[in-house]
Amino acid sequence: MSVRVRIAPSPTGFAHLGTASTALYNVLFARQRGGTFVLRIDDTDIERNRPEYELLIYESLRWLDLGWDEGPDRGGPHQPYRQSERLDQYREQAERLLTDGKAYRCYCTPEELEAERKQAQLEKRPYKYSRRCLTNPPAGRAVSAVRFKVPGGEVTFTDMVRGEMKFDADLIGDFIIIKSDGYPTYQFASPVDDAVMKITHVIRGEEHLSNTPYQLMLIDALGYERPIAYAHMPLILAHDGAKLSKRRHPEANLILFREQGYLPEALLNYLALLGWNPGTPQELFTFDELVQKFSFERVQHAGARFDWEKLNWINGEYIRTLDDSELARRLQSFLPNLDVATIERAIPALKTRMHKLAQAVDYLDYLWSDPTPPVLEPDTSERVRAAIDALKDVSWEPAAIEAALEKAVQQSGVGKGKFYTPLRDVLTGKKVSLPIHYTLALLPREIALFRLQRATNPPD
Repeated sequence: MSVRVRIAPSPTGFAHLGTASTALYNVLFARQRGGTFVLRIDDTDIERNRPEYELLIYESLRWLDLGWDEGPDRGGPHQPYRQSERLDQYREQAERLLTDGKAYRCYCTPEELEAERKQAQLEKRPYKYSRRCLTNPPAGRAVSAVRFKVPGGEVTFTDMVRGEMKFDADLIGDFIIIKSDGYPTYQFASPVDDAVMKITHVIRGEEHLSNTPYQLMLIDALGYERPIAYAHMPLILAHDGAKLSKRRHPEANLILFREQGYLPEALLNYLALLGWNPGTPQELFTFDELVQKFSFERVQHAGARFDWEKLNWINGEYIRTLDDSELARRLQSFLPNLDVATIERAIPALKTRMHKLAQAVDYLDYLWSDPTPPVLEPDTSERVRAAIDALKDVSWEPAAIEAALEKAVQQSGVGKGKFYTPLRDVLTGKKVSLPIHYTLALLPREIALFRLQRATNPPD
């Protein structure tokens, strides 16, 4: 059987880091086996869905180069791939269950159901729906939902991460599959789509593990073939140990990583290591190496805490592996005020100092904005004048500038730090900059000397 996997994100907010992580594991598994990766959009939450959020899902996955083989924008043999366009199919499947006596209409009001829950709490027992509408439905009501009649017994399945799983279905109450507004619940739409789209392996986050028995009972009741296996990947946790949340944790926002200048290949490398251990000291992997080496046997069970320091290290290593022209190309969107030639001249100094591309702005913004000149002490002003004298006739390139300034430092009788720090402040408005010879060389000679002279001759 040809492997078919999928992800089914909801367009109810910004693209989530967890979506990228789940997509990565699905793509790795599919590519290992020459299979198909499906993108399905779970957009049945009509109040929170936004078309711009769906576009963000596409944009983010394309940025990571996690391309899909079938999806809303590509079509495929099982289209449509938006759940909102499949409502007739869900209603048809629900009618099958009603006809077969495997589901029933529920006319209970929210207030009546809440009263049942409160009674269960008072009696200190787990809540299960009373099956009132199965045995004695209230008369004269027109509005209804559809509930699945849980058959009970034991639900077992194979999880590629956790092994053989067993759930006691007698603990599960009859659950709603079609809401009173006619829209399906997640527990119904997802397994129906998986069955109809012939998904062979369901790879998703650990939070869905408890959903699996519900969904397998539905697949069995409808007479469909079950997926071959499931894999429930560990959660990505924030620093505080809580599940990564869109509301509480900025690192949940996938677009944030692009805006800050993380390389997509570095982020994928890091995401792979968040839930998987290769079993070797190797930490840097190309995508093709991940395809070759990834296995569910080495996926951890516990959640993995997001670590900015580790991501920054990996991203910095990837930056340093880029050739200079490629790095300059990737920096262009961060440095729209600079021409390509200037960016390329800055690369040797930038490359060893950045762990994300956005840092180039902090290093180079002095090239397009004129900093306010600092007030210099008399002895500091003398050292700046010495630097001006040393630079007047020098060839305007880093090596020559460095040699001239080294000589000026020796003649000044102070250390490099004391000599160079005021120069950085005058030229860039900052105490930290690229090496001083690059800081100077990247400015036109006349502008660099003007800034130095202006600081030694402040207006009255």
